[in-house]
Amino acid sequence: MTRNLTPLGHARVYRHPSTGELVVDTDSLRRSGFAGEFGYDEDDDFGEEDYDDFGEDDDFEGDDEDDDFGAGGRRRARRQARRAQRGPRRTQRRERRRSPAPAAAPVVKKPAAGPWGMTAVGGTDTLGGAGPASVKIRLQHDFRAQDITFTGSAGGAKVTSIFFGDRVVWSTSDGIDVSVFASNSFLRGLLKGQSLRAGLDITVNGSLGGAGDFAATLVGEKPVDSHC
Repeated sequence: MTRNLTPLGHARVYRHPSTGELVVDTDSLRRSGFAGEFGYDEDDDFGEEDYDDFGEDDDFEGDDEDDDFGAGGRRRARRQARRAQRGPRRTQRRERRRSPAPAAAPVVKKPAAGPWGMTAVGGTDTLGGAGPASVKIRLQHDFRAQDITFTGSAGGAKVTSIFFGDRVVWSTSDGIDVSVFASNSFLRGLLKGQSLRAGLDITVNGSLGGAGDFAATLVGEKPVDSHC
């Protein structure tokens, strides 16, 4: 009788005395370290150390840099998206370089200003009694003022304000006697540097103590090519 390895483990095997066949003594069966396909050894195909098709090296693991669904796949997708965005921009830059440069806008030169010459503008407001007076002068040409005089105004006449268009050039609520604007007055040259375009009004406001004239004359310059 011998002890042989069987599919179920180790057992005594003997030859039957009558038939001569090999017989396994099942009472002596003992599990061995390797139990074949049907055993439950620690190294069995179904043991803890087995690496099945879904183990750590599986193709679906996200940590593999070369995995299409992992970090590597995401990086490749980003690179491909950036290349797709750069393509149209490069095409546009090439087209702009091939396009001819736009023609420069023509330079429009302003006509040279002609010379200016001396001129005088003025007006008179005649009152039948005391009261406010106003002289409005509608310019027929561009005008640059230098001086103002009230020669011809009634005695005691006062000046309250001077307007160039809508702009106040000089103003006082109480008014100043026109004699202050005499030829030797320190107010001569009060309007020097003031200018106004043709078609606008110069307005001089004042008052009279009785009947008489309120006259204002402005001395200045106008373009010499004016027909006015």
